[in-house]
Amino acid sequence: MEYIYITSGTEHYLRQILAEHPGEGIMLLQNYEHSILLHETSGASVFKEENTYRKLQSSGKMKGYGFVTLEYVMMQRDEEIPIFLQNYEQMVRSLHETPGLQCVQLGQSLTQNKFLVLAFWDSEMYYQTFKATPYHARIVAMMEKNNTQIGFSHIDTYHFPEFDHDAK
Repeated sequence: MEYIYITSGTEHYLRQILAEHPGEGIMLLQNYEHSILLHETSGASVFKEENTYRKLQSSGKMKGYGFVTLEYVMMQRDEEIPIFLQNYEQMVRSLHETPGLQCVQLGQSLTQNKFLVLAFWDSEMYYQTFKATPYHARIVAMMEKNNTQIGFSHIDTYHFPEFDHDAK
């Protein structure tokens, strides 16, 4: 069984973790406000604190560059899970023909009724085009419907860093 581990912190701290675990295939992702590490493995996490998702599905291959979206989808009731999974399957079938998509993965939180749709794109332009599709609209509608005080659905966007400017 594969897992997706995500941790956050300062870029400097996260680069220290990368340096301590060079063979683990950990990816640094950044946006203008945050830096995260993403680690996919069948083993245990190397992070001290992380969000853990069981990988349910993966399609395509990451290229190590580009734009990354993390869509967190909360479920209020267990009976909504099969509806979400059906919508996801319909969306994934259409994605195989989507220009600029490298890889899409689905993870399920081990601690909450939450799913993670993780997509890797060649550039943000391709993601913006995909956002206009009815498949994405269904997922977003479910996300908006399921925001509660306990948890909320949202979309985070990141990119792979272009430079190793903070590798000290």
